[in-house]
Amino acid sequence: MLALYFLAFLSQLLLSRPVLAQLGPAPFALVQALAVWSWFCLHAKRLRDSGTEIGAAIAIAILYGLAVLLFMLIAILIAELMSKDPTVAPKVDLADWVVMFLFIGMLIREPNTGLFGYVATAVLLLILVPLILAVAFSVFAFGRPSAAPTLAPSR
Repeated sequence: MLALYFLAFLSQLLLSRPVLAQLGPAPFALVQALAVWSWFCLHAKRLRDSGTEIGAAIAIAILYGLAVLLFMLIAILIAELMSKDPTVAPKVDLADWVVMFLFIGMLIREPNTGLFGYVATAVLLLILVPLILAVAFSVFAFGRPSAAPTLAPSR
């Protein structure tokens, strides 16, 4: 699970301005779709192994997928706003490599954001809450004991 979460975190590199300028958001979307599917498959298998229904895993996977979509749209918007001159190749800044930090930095840097600050904070929460739910659900699912295997009655 840790490797899967690490892969999902590193996929933010695919949303840096240079990568977006060359390839667009498709590589990030593909990696995240694979990560969400892998997350769901691992959790569904673990829940079935413990004798639990998989409905919660489906719901959290959908919420996480929607959060990733929102995050991708925000990252694309930020990349567009940060690109000043389309004729100049985008420069690589440290904050470009971790888009979430760039987003949080934009909120912290400007003390009087007004309504934009409230909306941006709400969007940030909409992105972070499903991630926190997914991690907490992983702890829950993988902490459950396995169900005793049911043996077929012998004839």
